[in-house]
Amino acid sequence: MHQPWASLLVHGIKRVEGRSWPSPVTGRLWIHAASKVPDPDTVAAMEAFYREIHAVDGVTHIDFPQHYPISRLLVNWTLSRASCLSCLTLEGERGHLPAITWQDVSAL
Repeated sequence: MHQPWASLLVHGIKRVEGRSWPSPVTGRLWIHAASKVPDPDTVAAMEAFYREIHAVDGVTHIDFPQHYPISRLLVNWTLSRASCLSCLTLEGERGHLPAITWQDVSAL
């Protein structure tokens, strides 16, 4: 997974990941950061995006990672390990994902 998304997922800031294929795997996952160095503008844009997303739920402070390491497995022992709780399929009109709310994600 490319940075900054890999670290944001491991730190619990990013809560959903999308792929074009269904996953037969559920449960505990290992997250590997790809070798591509993250662009600072992309990191800043994603941090701003997730500040805005979490502000909807009243979250005013987010502890973003201090570093976005590459080419390694990522672990954050203070949070739950990353897990695949559910896999939704593309079954909307013309292959679009059905509308999903944060409440839906929290319920998984």
